[in-house]
Formats: sequence, C-alpha cells, structure tokens
Amino acid sequence: MASLPIHLVDAPLTEPVISVDGFWPQPGLNLSHWPGNTTPRELKHALSTGIALAFVKLPTARQAELTRGCVALANNHHDTDGCCALFVLAHPDAALHRERALLDAAAAGDFFRFPSERAFAIDCVVNGLADPERSPLRARFAGLDDRARRELATREAVRLLPELLDGALEPFAELWKAPLERCLADRAALSTAARDELVHLDLGVWTSTTPDFAPGRHAFLGATDADRVLLLRTTAAGTTARFVVNTTSWFEIPGRPAQPRPDLEALAARLNALEGTRDSDEHAWRAQPVDSPSPELWFGRREHSFFAEHCAALAESRLDAPTISAEVVEALRAVWVFPEDA
Repeated sequence: MASLPIHLVDAPLTEPVISVDGFWPQPGLNLSHWPGNTTPRELKHALSTGIALAFVKLPTARQAELTRGCVALANNHHDTDGCCALFVLAHPDAALHRERALLDAAAAGDFFRFPSERAFAIDCVVNGLADPERSPLRARFAGLDDRARRELATREAVRLLPELLDGALEPFAELWKAPLERCLADRAALSTAARDELVHLDLGVWTSTTPDFAPGRHAFLGATDADRVLLLRTTAAGTTARFVVNTTSWFEIPGRPAQPRPDLEALAARLNALEGTRDSDEHAWRAQPVDSPSPELWFGRREHSFFAEHCAALAESRLDAPTISAEVVEALRAVWVFPEDA
C-alpha cells in the first residue's frame, strides 16, 4: 500500500480505493469502525488503526485479494485515528514496530482516553496541524479550501508520525504542552472529587465542591471505562452540570454491544420544566443531537462546540446535584436493555 497516494475526500471517488476510518458510499475496501462500515469480519477492531494493523498482518495474497483495483488511500475527515490508520497502510513495517504507541494515540483521539502523556500530546499535535490559526503549516494553507487544508494536514501527520510516536514532540510544544498541563491538573482535580460508578448503567458520576472544578474530556473519560459521564459542581450559587455520552456507544466496538442512548432533548425539556426555564432563555438546559458521535447535555449558554475539551458555556442551575443525577439516571434506565429483556 506504500505506493498509493493519500486523499481526503468530501464526495465518493469513482475508482475503488481503500477507505480508512470514515465511511461513505465508496467502491473498494473499507477499513473503519464507523457505523455502517463494510470492514471484513476478520479485521474488526475497536479502532480503525487496529483494523489497519490487522490488515497489514494478513498474508500478502489476502491483502491483494481485498484491495484488487484500489488506486488510493482515502478518508473523509482529519483526526488522529484516521491519520494513524493511514500511516499503518502507507508504512506497514514502521507501523508494526510502533503498534502499541499507535493504538494509544488513536484511543486518545477517538475515545478521549488518556493512555499516556505521549498519546495525549500526539493527539494534540495531529489535530493542531489542521488548525488554521495554530498550525505550523498555516503559511502553506494560503489559497487552499477546507478540504485541501485538511488533506495537507493529514499527509503531513502521516509523514511526521514516526518521530512523534518515538517521542520527538518538542518541536510541536505549542500544540500540546499547555493542553497537557491543563489535562494533568484536571486529572488531579478529579481525584479529589466524590466518584460514583454505576456500572449497570455504564455511567460515571463525579461531584465536587471545588469552585473551579471543570475537568476536560480527556481527564474524565480517561479515568473511567464508562460511556456516559456526569460532572456536577455544587457551590453557594447553585450547581453546574455537564453530561457527556462518549463515542464508545457510537463506533462499532467488538465485544461491547452499544446500549441505546438516552433522549437528551427530552431530558433537557424535563430539566427545564423542573428549573422553570425555557430554551430561549440565556441560561437553560441544552442538548446536542443524540445521534452525533459524542453528544452533551448541560445547563448554561447555547454556544458549545461538538467534542469540546472543556465546556465554557456552563452556568449555575437552581437544581441540586441529587435531583440532576436522579433525572439522568432515570433517562438512562428508560432506554436501557437489560440482558433478560434482550
């Protein structure tokens, strides 16, 4: 696969390609954990990087059979798991010597886990390469549209991955050092909070009275195997709440059957009724679409980006922490499929 060019696409290509990580109607071989993927059963893995690693371990004849007619490697988005998977296919020998580091970096990216400081830093660098304002490639972005910018960042990430995986991160310190310091502080803050793991509902709950308690995704999702996390901070002014449903219930993960997700819009409406607020208010209960990869529910302002590490939109709710927690648990129970009901 080393001779195949790498493309980032925003529409299907007419010729067969090896489509990596994303999934879209495309002739060729699909190596992806996205919903609807057509990855061969023998290659299934929780991460697209793991799928790519399984592919390059196949006998040469089987690889040729699966990729007959494919003219390129392609993805439809720029992220760490996708770039790692492309690197595996483009440089299989180099990748197999770095298998653990690749899987750790991919998990930091797609699952918001914290396998190691290096894995977190690599995820920051890969994402930062595509940032129009922060990327060291930004001078080369001039005149490029969004797709071409992300394609350039993807190709550069694949080129740089060997040195990043081997620990040569200092040249990119502006992209990872401050986020890593914040993440380590967030992890320390979590360790002082009250923690409750409701394993039967795949839910982790942290409650704190520390005034600045607002940990980021990699801190709290990296500290639990749960797919759903509720963060509560109680102060004299009220309660801040952030409920996150992780990507682990959106991707296809072998051995981890996905439970139905709670109806976040209905939960927000229920909480607004209890709060006495409306969606049009400056501060209200908000929810992102539950069919998105990792949606959130929170109380506060409307503006909050998908996948944001921290939530800057939070405000204090008049509801107390036990009430909010009970409503979240009830919403989970309402859709949960217990083994005896399956």
